[in-house]
Amino acid sequence: MNLHHYSGNIYYRNPYGAVPCETPVLLRCEFTMCPGRPRLHVRYEAYERTNHYSFISENVHNEKGLFYADFLLSAQFLSRPGLYFYWFSSECGEHTKEYQITVYEKDLNVPDWFINTVIYQIFPDRFCKGIDENAVAKPGSFMYTDWYDLPYYVKDNKGQIAKWEFFGGNLKGIQDKLSYIKNLGADTVYINPIFEARSNHRYDTADYYKVDSLLGGDKAFDSLIRECKKEDVHVILDGVFNHTGKCSKYFESCKNPDSPYKDWFTFHEDGTYDCWWGVDDLPAINKTSKSFADFVASNENSVVRYWSKRGISGWRLDVADELSDVLLQKIREAADKELGKSVIIGEVWENASNKVSYGQRKMYFCKKELHTHTNYVFRDTLLSFFNGKSSGNNTAAVFESIRETYPRHNFLAQVNMTGSHDVERLFTLMKKITNGDNRLARDLVKCYSLIQFASAGVPLVYYGDETCLEGGKDPDNRRTYPWGKEDTDMIAWFAGLAEFRKNSETLVWGDAEYFSEADGNVFAILRHPFDSKEGKSYMAICDRFGRGVDFINEKLKLILEKVDNFKERSYIIEKVAGGYGMLVSLN
Repeated sequence: MNLHHYSGNIYYRNPYGAVPCETPVLLRCEFTMCPGRPRLHVRYEAYERTNHYSFISENVHNEKGLFYADFLLSAQFLSRPGLYFYWFSSECGEHTKEYQITVYEKDLNVPDWFINTVIYQIFPDRFCKGIDENAVAKPGSFMYTDWYDLPYYVKDNKGQIAKWEFFGGNLKGIQDKLSYIKNLGADTVYINPIFEARSNHRYDTADYYKVDSLLGGDKAFDSLIRECKKEDVHVILDGVFNHTGKCSKYFESCKNPDSPYKDWFTFHEDGTYDCWWGVDDLPAINKTSKSFADFVASNENSVVRYWSKRGISGWRLDVADELSDVLLQKIREAADKELGKSVIIGEVWENASNKVSYGQRKMYFCKKELHTHTNYVFRDTLLSFFNGKSSGNNTAAVFESIRETYPRHNFLAQVNMTGSHDVERLFTLMKKITNGDNRLARDLVKCYSLIQFASAGVPLVYYGDETCLEGGKDPDNRRTYPWGKEDTDMIAWFAGLAEFRKNSETLVWGDAEYFSEADGNVFAILRHPFDSKEGKSYMAICDRFGRGVDFINEKLKLILEKVDNFKERSYIIEKVAGGYGMLVSLN
């Protein structure tokens, strides 16, 4: 018996992809006869819960010499949110691979404004230094006098940070550059941590209710929010709720046995304490602490509600994998109470629909936890294609697995990044691929961003990537923005992509299909309207060898000939990324 199942074909799985609770799903497998009937196996997972089920088909039929076994997963069977993994087996010992059905609570969604947006991520110390008399330098820190110096850590002979160094970028600087951000096509700014802290990255929170003095304090924050509202720019803050700083008011107070924050942390008899990844500067929060959850989200004046009232539009949650599911749900509930249309972004580096963390199957998209996540899968997959480590076939398969396992609203909201403060700069990586050739590296950046803005999801530009700012690993990836030395051609390219996306409903709200040429060196994305033949369709196509527009044109025609409804379609070239890629509109 040969067993076959094609989860992407509606004949074999109907409906396709993730479904809301109580949606029946028909599964079908194809086989050639042998004694017995195929069996369907289902494993249900949610948090720490696992259940196993097995079914024999009651409906087997023959079509043109092939046999098919039908299995209906009823509305009652799929009534619980969670992940339903399934596969087929035969009495002959054969079995298919495992597939996933994501079942999510009804009425989950993502705010429309977010799906329509373009995000600009800012590391505040390195973006722009505005004139602000309230921006006060920290005692004992090191301040660069030259904005264009390269950052480095000042360490002692044990390799520990001896002094934190700062360039002095502040919130007034962000406010001064709002017109630049808007002209780039971004209307959401995600700002790395701004709360009082000792370090320049501020992931060592000292006080959740104070804006860092070097950034200009609360007055600078309120001023920035006022100007952002005038410009219709949303602000997303970085919520660091997995750990605090060693020098925080919370951890310091634990020297007193009566400290109200004592149960936030886990202390040991030898004087040590739990900390994040062994970094003693970052004491880890006790995940079972109710008082911390109340402090962050449940209380009337909790951290989430307090800053939501002050005018932000959402949160990016640092190391979301390490936050409890209860806390995630409380954070989303608290933000919704104040904002109604807030967005919660989780820092998740893998497929967020089926993430396992500390032995738990996470439910980020199945329940009211995350709206979306930092999509490192997109970035890593596309870079692997460009550097030759992954074929176009594999690239298409990875992206299709996201499409299949994410609810539609989460699929359209995934945050597709040029980079972040945690990874090497995009231009630096492209220079490695092109052996230091700046021109070709710039064209590769154009091709990457072409795919980024044409893909399903929300584009995020890490400050400076739009001007080909270089940077290796931390802290080099946190260089200052090169004001006065910008690459104006690249900035115009990114602005043009953002404008094109904004004016195309399909690129924001449309479905996606993925293709690769036979040799695996050409990759393409087709965007077309969901469930309708009305509206314009687009294809973005790239050749990792950069063999030119004529070559790409020929490959484009070959791909379109294989796609139903698009054979012999004419097209208009909208964007050209050097010799590496094109975006076309299909007539």
